[in-house]
Amino acid sequence: MNVHRNKSLNNSRRKGEDPSKYIGAKLDDFKGDIYSLCKDQHGCRFLQKQLDLDDELKTTLIFNETYLNVVELMVDPFGNYLIQKLLEKANEEQRIVLVKIASSHFYEIALDSHGTRALQKLVECVATEEEAKIIVESLSPNIVSLSRDLNGNHVVQKCLSKLSASDNQFIFDIICENCNLIATHRHGCCVLQRCLDFGTLEQCKALCSKINENVLTLAVDPFGNYVVQYILNREELIESDNKELDELISKILNVINENIIELSLHKFGSNVIEKVLRLSNFSEKLIDNLISTHQDDIVKLLNDSYGNYVLQTSLDVAQFDQFNRLKNILVPLMVDVKNTPHGRRISTRLGINNNTSNNNSNNFPRNAYSIVN
Repeated sequence: MNVHRNKSLNNSRRKGEDPSKYIGAKLDDFKGDIYSLCKDQHGCRFLQKQLDLDDELKTTLIFNETYLNVVELMVDPFGNYLIQKLLEKANEEQRIVLVKIASSHFYEIALDSHGTRALQKLVECVATEEEAKIIVESLSPNIVSLSRDLNGNHVVQKCLSKLSASDNQFIFDIICENCNLIATHRHGCCVLQRCLDFGTLEQCKALCSKINENVLTLAVDPFGNYVVQYILNREELIESDNKELDELISKILNVINENIIELSLHKFGSNVIEKVLRLSNFSEKLIDNLISTHQDDIVKLLNDSYGNYVLQTSLDVAQFDQFNRLKNILVPLMVDVKNTPHGRRISTRLGINNNTSNNNSNNFPRNAYSIVN
């Protein structure tokens, strides 16, 4: 007999890598060894199926043999699935025990690629004020770094969608204090957008006030511009009956209008201008400003790789009178750009280049107002 081969086979089976041993098995067969099953793919699946039976005795047996190792299991490639299922099936008392044991390690768990899923499930399952208070106390010191982390930001977003507005107030307070730092980050800007989705009117008002203070900085930032666009795309904010919020939105729009040329010539700022142009209740004011105040600057937009998109959008949304005024300004300028790609697109919109068909793709916005994270 090959002793080494036999030892290897025995070790493999002890690790649970042989799925056949779970066929027809009962949970009691593994009593005292349940923890080791949690870290094995097949063992973990077996335990999840046992939890799905909704048998209180089976759930309690699994809980008793795993709760002291909840932190380790939450960041395990297989164990995290078991903890997620246990959080769903455990009773309130058992769930609170899991929350308390894991709470001092929430930050490390949230940053882990496996742990973030388990912690999101924990937040999703909480049902008492005691649990919510533990989550708030544990996460509050690290909201900024979590919001800017690949995995951690999803935990913050889950809190925003599942906890009550009062429990989430700590997130809004911290984000308002660190608005620029979070809004100008790839993941942070997504958290800020979720704040606008789930916040109360008062919470959104406080956030919009901070964004208004930094609107120009955010408008030209690779990620901050999405936040500005997102505010302008939220009908609940744009069309609210709250006077203070209406004033804040108007201030943001006025700052954009006052800096229309600078923003139009910027890679990210031009996206914001195009977003405002597509707002039916403000586009007329923006185009009037462009025509009346910045007529001499239109040639800059025409010859700029970003500004010409602003002109194209302006022509798309302009009222009849505005369109004709823009046309009168642009036609004499088309001589120098009529053979360029952007020149041909604008000529087509002006109706002075009938030989070039208007490609449907040109009618779609070139930017999206929200990053999917």
